[in-house]
Amino acid sequence: MQRTISALLSTITVFFLFAATAASAASPITAQLAEAPSDRVQIIRSTAWVCEGDICRTNNAGSRDSYECLRMARELGTVVSFAVSGEAFTAEQLAECNENAG
Repeated sequence: MQRTISALLSTITVFFLFAATAASAASPITAQLAEAPSDRVQIIRSTAWVCEGDICRTNNAGSRDSYECLRMARELGTVVSFAVSGEAFTAEQLAECNENAG
């Protein structure tokens, strides 16, 4: 029962975070992780990420793209790919993201 309530509250929180930022939404970001996170919804420094397996997405990142990648790597582990508005980070950018997270 507690898991159900927790999942419902997480879903509601994500809905309101996305709704509140829709007018000023940043470019959509998609990240693939080396390992899928345990929870579908991840809140990393006030950015809500919705994950399906090892793929996580957000539309409301408030920081520079490189910082979002770094924060994700620190919180969730190795980032395999990271794309902003469909434009993927280079191998060098990904390496820097993951190296600086450690």
